[in-house]
Amino acid sequence: MHERLRMLVETHLPSLHHTSFQPKAGEVVIRQNTPAEQVLIVQEGELRVEHTEPGGTPQLIATVGPNEIVGEMSLIGSQCHSATVTVNRDPTVLLVIQSNDLLQAAIYDSDLVVELLALSSHRCQQTNRRLALILEAVTALSKEDSPTLERCCERLDREVDQLLSTTAHQLRQLLLKTLRD
Repeated sequence: MHERLRMLVETHLPSLHHTSFQPKAGEVVIRQNTPAEQVLIVQEGELRVEHTEPGGTPQLIATVGPNEIVGEMSLIGSQCHSATVTVNRDPTVLLVIQSNDLLQAAIYDSDLVVELLALSSHRCQQTNRRLALILEAVTALSKEDSPTLERCCERLDREVDQLLSTTAHQLRQLLLKTLRD
């Protein structure tokens, strides 16, 4: 979470209905397609964020650690969660804030709105960049273009999330398999 957003949330915290929660590893704290009634701030621990397309299998799209917020995307736009969030490891401590209270605070604090939008925008830009790399890598794989695939994989390897490094490894393995066949 950006430092300014953290400061703004802390400023409003006394007037927001909030609780502290210590879920166990494996516990679902947000379920995809359910009404977004809460926003969570990770105080300690790590969460897994997975999205499932209809008929598909869950795909890990992010991990979230201390001082990060989840569930904020549903404040603006759809009021249902777009992913399932599960506790990845113990101990985890979450600050739970009621979405309506955070929205109410945002009505009177334009800085809070700007910071929430900036966070959503940053996450969308990050996703767009990663998706473009993956799509370019898949295109390179279909053309057996090793140099382009390797360039994309190297950039995916440099991303913070381990899941993208795993994706790069899988793409490299597919190229090797394609070249052998």
